[in-house]
Amino acid sequence: MLSIKNATIADIPLIRTLAMEIWPQTYTPIIGVEQVAYMLGLFYSPEQLKAQIEDHHTFLICYDDALPVAFASYAEAEPGKYKLHKLYILPDQQGKGIGKFLVAHIVADLKARGASTLFLNVNRYNMSAKAFYEKVGFRHAKDEDIHIGEGYYMNDHVLELDV
Repeated sequence: MLSIKNATIADIPLIRTLAMEIWPQTYTPIIGVEQVAYMLGLFYSPEQLKAQIEDHHTFLICYDDALPVAFASYAEAEPGKYKLHKLYILPDQQGKGIGKFLVAHIVADLKARGASTLFLNVNRYNMSAKAFYEKVGFRHAKDEDIHIGEGYYMNDHVLELDV
């Protein structure tokens, strides 16, 4: 049975473990080994995750019974508009409804907060993620190329969902 726990600073090691298992399998075919390593260091260091939690990002860990299978994070970007920063599921757990379960949980939370919109960035070449988000109701808003340092870019679609 799926359940969701609000994560705290104490859960940073688990979030990092999940990220280190998910990211290389997901992104190496799209952006290569070097950029994956760079981005994991940039976004998933213990210090960076702690800073995100302290900056009021809501982190969730999804469990299938006792097994941690996914994590997500989101935060208010401007009044009423929230950004889904992370939603990652272990590769061998994808296709089981976990992503839909997490999105429904997040949308319910945002409705309770009076939010109007949830948006996210998804790599333009991550076709399975883009298809998933469109299936649960997100629509294309725009494209962005974001320089993240060391000559690397995130080439993303920005997708939005009315909550």
